[in-house]
Amino acid sequence: MNISLFLFVLFGLQALCFLASLRSSKGMKTGEDYFLANRKVRLIPLMMTFVATQVGGGLVLGAAEEAYKFGWSVLFYPLGASIGLVLLGLGMGRKLAEMQVSTIAELLEVIYGSKILRKIASLLSILSLFMILAAQFIASHKFMITLGVTNDLYFIGFWTIVIIYTAFGGLKAVIASDLIQATFFIGIFITCLGYVFYTHPVIPDISFTSSSFSSSKLIGWLCMPLFFMFIEQDMGQRCLATKSAKTVTKATIGAGLVTMFICTIPILFGILAASLNFPITPGSSVLMSFMIYATNPLLASLMGAAVLVAIISTADSLINAIGSNIAHDFGSILKLRTSQIIGALIGVLGIFFSFYFDNVVDLLIQSYELSISCLFVPISASLFIKKGNRLSASLSIIIGAISFALFRFYPAPFSKEIISLALSFVGYLIGETIYLIKLKPKMRIEKNHS
Repeated sequence: MNISLFLFVLFGLQALCFLASLRSSKGMKTGEDYFLANRKVRLIPLMMTFVATQVGGGLVLGAAEEAYKFGWSVLFYPLGASIGLVLLGLGMGRKLAEMQVSTIAELLEVIYGSKILRKIASLLSILSLFMILAAQFIASHKFMITLGVTNDLYFIGFWTIVIIYTAFGGLKAVIASDLIQATFFIGIFITCLGYVFYTHPVIPDISFTSSSFSSSKLIGWLCMPLFFMFIEQDMGQRCLATKSAKTVTKATIGAGLVTMFICTIPILFGILAASLNFPITPGSSVLMSFMIYATNPLLASLMGAAVLVAIISTADSLINAIGSNIAHDFGSILKLRTSQIIGALIGVLGIFFSFYFDNVVDLLIQSYELSISCLFVPISASLFIKKGNRLSASLSIIIGAISFALFRFYPAPFSKEIISLALSFVGYLIGETIYLIKLKPKMRIEKNHS
């Protein structure tokens, strides 16, 4: 692998994204422009930004590593994200596009009439999104070290460029850079796939699945990305920024299909490496170790840049989504300059965290589980009712949070993710039951008066 070429392509792409973000964000004056791109995002940019947001460190590096150990069952991880995208476009995404809200958390105030619930939901969203953001920084830092780029100045340097154009240009800049970056990593992934199977005509073991694989891990891989899709602020933000509900449907279905196809490629490489009994040095990247072995220095360098670009394209949208939660859910929309400063601070904090945490996939799954346990039930219900019961939403969030914390210390008899979600639903039903019990005497009085 050619490290100089890798760094040249990486920094060159970020410079191109920087220029594109400057052009796209011209004339931006308001918070509506900054966080929602003035609600005028078209089909192709929307589809590509959905793909770029989902295809990150977990679905590329993490999935390849898990595939090397566990086999084809890892396909459930990108499958969960892909199904979630399709369902988002067919139902919840359309409804969001039709509603006059600015964040997912705002639904709790609009439907349940509670500003406190909105702030709680926003705080949970910010925490989960930041954990995912930290996972992207961690993945990129580990990745560069495994490639031999041990000087942290390069790591800090390219992330500084990303943070600057993301913080300065808002969602318009994110979408413009996503279009460039998604096109690049899709093209490189497909090129490497063709080259590897042309030069190494080996059929991966289709029966390969490790005996150490657990059903709990499978459920986590499939269900957490799927459920999280419906309450994820960065995905909801894109639905809210579109021209029409029909655009959301077409874009998410297209993005779901592309995401599944692209994420299958690193999984395939991981399984192929295992089929060939390819030795992996502890701490190194399965994907890149195999790419260096199976391709040439040019393609390996381009693949390295493509992987980092995929990570970047997820991180920039997370920075903007976290800023959107802060700006919209805690007071009125902030001034443009203040919003830009918040975005920059979020990015800098993400870099700081990348030096102190290690496991990417586990961090991603826990971030999904936290929000899903607390928010999936009340937010999903809010899209199908005109006016909700505040007690139901409150109990659902409280019981979901208790379940999430409890299963960190005590093993669950079944999948802890499903049990936490089920208990959150029970909390919602308890609230509805209490509400109906209190409502009956009032209905009798009204009936007698009539």
